[in-house]
Amino acid sequence: MKRKNWMIYLALSIAVAVMVVPFIWMLLTSFKTFEDSTRIPLQILPEKWVLTNYQEILEVFPVAQWFMNSLLSVVISIVGQVFLGSLAAYAFARLKFPGKEVLFLLCLSIMMIPEQIFIIPRYNTLSAMGLTNTRTALWIVRLFSVFAVFLMRQFILSVPNELDEAAMVDGAGHLRIYATIILPVLKAPVISLAILSGLTTWKDMMWPLIVIRDRDKMPVVSGLSTLADYFANRFPHQMAGGVLCSVPVIIFFFILQKHFVAGIASQGIKE
Repeated sequence: MKRKNWMIYLALSIAVAVMVVPFIWMLLTSFKTFEDSTRIPLQILPEKWVLTNYQEILEVFPVAQWFMNSLLSVVISIVGQVFLGSLAAYAFARLKFPGKEVLFLLCLSIMMIPEQIFIIPRYNTLSAMGLTNTRTALWIVRLFSVFAVFLMRQFILSVPNELDEAAMVDGAGHLRIYATIILPVLKAPVISLAILSGLTTWKDMMWPLIVIRDRDKMPVVSGLSTLADYFANRFPHQMAGGVLCSVPVIIFFFILQKHFVAGIASQGIKE
């Protein structure tokens, strides 16, 4: 038994190292001079710690505006997916209407299609509406998620139907049941969905580069992806840009990780 535990801990340690070591290397390189970053043999720690890489990025690029664009997109997408996803999930879990199961299966089938296939239809639709090259184009495509419907529906199904029936006896309608009975017990899945939705919106690079032309309207990930062109082969600057993209989401995850783990665990142990 002890040998088995030792093997599990070793495998987990290797997995953690594979994921963490590249980030640590990126962080340390962002504080190096160009000479230190290209020195052979490679040095782990900077010989001279500098902040000029970050300073030059902040001077050249509108990073603060990019962060605001990303933050706006993340907040709106989280609110939209939680609200619309939970409403649709309540309908699929509690209401009875013709073709419900078929419609739900059709929704799930969308999850099997690569998102890249929807890029051209989305762009053509937004272009017809005059929304290309606007900040609205960053978050409007993230307002609704089939995954959000599926996740919330699974949790709603675990809520006893007797609670709904008791509320209906007291004269409550579906909207009141949804607001007063269903939502209060969905704290863990809502936080889990918020984390997943926020990370997906934050790290999306392809869609903003397609739909946005003005540099000041870009989100931070897409904006900092242009560092490779401006700071060609200047590895410390590129690593500093990677740190600026990564640190906010890491902090966001660590703040909410307890609720995220609780949501996943409760989904796994429900009867």
